[in-house]
Amino acid sequence: MSLKSTLVATIVAVALITLLFGAAISYWRALSKVEAEMQAAIAVGARVAANAVDDAEESADPSRRLHLLVGDFNGDRHVRALWQDSGGRTIAESVPAQPHRDIPDWFYDIFDQPERTVQVELPPVFDGLGKFMLQTDSRNEIGEVWDDIWNTLTILGLLCSLVLGCVYWLLNRALGPLDSLATALDAIYKSSDVPRMPEIGPAEFVQVYRGFNAMSERLQETEAKNRRLTEQLAAVQEEERADLARDLHDEIGPFLFSVDVDAASIAHSFDNGKTAEIPARVATIRESVGHMQRHVKELLGRLRSQALVDVGLLDAVDNLIEFWEARYPAVAFKVDAPDYSLGAAIDQAVFRIVQESLSNAMRHGRPTRVEIEIEDSDEGVLVEVRDDGHGFEGASAGVGSGFGIAGMRERVEALAGEFEVGPRTGAPGVVVRAWLPLRRTAGDEPRKRKQSVKRTTLNAQA
Repeated sequence: MSLKSTLVATIVAVALITLLFGAAISYWRALSKVEAEMQAAIAVGARVAANAVDDAEESADPSRRLHLLVGDFNGDRHVRALWQDSGGRTIAESVPAQPHRDIPDWFYDIFDQPERTVQVELPPVFDGLGKFMLQTDSRNEIGEVWDDIWNTLTILGLLCSLVLGCVYWLLNRALGPLDSLATALDAIYKSSDVPRMPEIGPAEFVQVYRGFNAMSERLQETEAKNRRLTEQLAAVQEEERADLARDLHDEIGPFLFSVDVDAASIAHSFDNGKTAEIPARVATIRESVGHMQRHVKELLGRLRSQALVDVGLLDAVDNLIEFWEARYPAVAFKVDAPDYSLGAAIDQAVFRIVQESLSNAMRHGRPTRVEIEIEDSDEGVLVEVRDDGHGFEGASAGVGSGFGIAGMRERVEALAGEFEVGPRTGAPGVVVRAWLPLRRTAGDEPRKRKQSVKRTTLNAQA
């Protein structure tokens, strides 16, 4: 049931209840009125008849006088006159006035009053002529009540119809904007095109329109952001696949070729009886297989960063450094990080920032020194990764660009943090800085704070 129908039905129900209550009051008032009119009418009629027969004492014809007295009550609206003999038979009876409008029998039955009969005392001159009586007749008075109620109901009916018409028109005008809003919401559900509601009309609806438009704008921004994230995710996945393919080709491929050559040499030496050369070839194969195992382990570590974080943030960062040291032995690394967990979400975010910063520095900056600093405080965690490489090419190339930097920024913003990347002040290279506020929830235990661990890895050339 619509809101409009509910409001109209409620108003109609209230109007009907009011009419019923008014009808009950009108009924009791009309009933009292009919009873009072009958009492007054028969009292007045009795006095009139008594005065008339008193004057008749001088009449020479009492019978004719009684006939005339009965005729005097013809057309009376409330009283009927009866002349009966001593045996109770009616000699003469007046004819009451008839209502000018037919009254329904059911209505007459509701207001009908028991007949009141009064016998008028006759003077001695009327002895032997019977008795004279007056009876009430409420039909005309009930007819007046019928007319009053009919007119009242007609006026109330017209008034209620006018009020309901005005209310319906006002509801259509007031609730019309809701239909437009419902249409707009349905359009959002069915299409990606978000409509904009005009901010006009009643003040209450203007506020609703503003909220709807703000929601629409935020929805559009969210959809655009999701599309960008999807594109970035696809690009990052493609970049990771390319890195894996390059690592496999550059690291695993040559050793597989070496194993194949050494295996063929073993077979050739065995066929030619040069068995003394076989142990050396076997040792070479084992060395190649060992190198491939270590490299595969490193690749798995890169793919399963969560497992590294599970062993501790500092150890996970050390594993990253070991990975890059194996490829760039001329680079010195310095780490200043807490030797305890900062929380699962913070650990994961810090690790990802360090991982991506190292990857960007080593692949694009060609540094000789990289410093990693993770500072924990009661307010939050500050992460800085500094290198002394070539930095950004040009004035601002690379600042805020690239899917890796965008991914770090979005990861930090998801935790209500702050992120920035740019050239170092007063020194060559790039600095990546992230601030992550701590979010404590009910049930979290305070972290056991320890001293930060400082580690410096220096190579022979550093």
